[in-house]
Amino acid sequence: MRLFYLLILLALCAISCTPATTAPTSPRQLLHSDGINLTLAPGHAPVETPLTLTLEAEGLTAVSGELTGVNMYMGRVPIRFSQLAANSWQAEFLLGACSEPDMQWQLVLQLQDQQGQNVTLKQTFQSSWR
Repeated sequence: MRLFYLLILLALCAISCTPATTAPTSPRQLLHSDGINLTLAPGHAPVETPLTLTLEAEGLTAVSGELTGVNMYMGRVPIRFSQLAANSWQAEFLLGACSEPDMQWQLVLQLQDQQGQNVTLKQTFQSSWR
């Protein structure tokens, strides 16, 4: 009889240990204007997980950036872009976890065009560890 109860207990534990449903991994469009398209993947921006920024724009020679926390100081996270194609740039980075379950971030991008002119873009987004 004990064996029967033990097997039932093990079966219940196995059923309850199924992994949680994961959030969608589709990218989120952060900016789409004036020939510039900026996306973040995965779009729900989980902390302590590799994130990818993809920038599509014509005529750029250099792209760099940094992230800073809006609702809490988290230091500066440098964003280093690599050119994938003539009009495509990509960067991978991590966001740290903090005591706030939902964190606002300020992304500042520095874009340089073929004429040497610099453009600064600012965009905020939210990460979460929930």
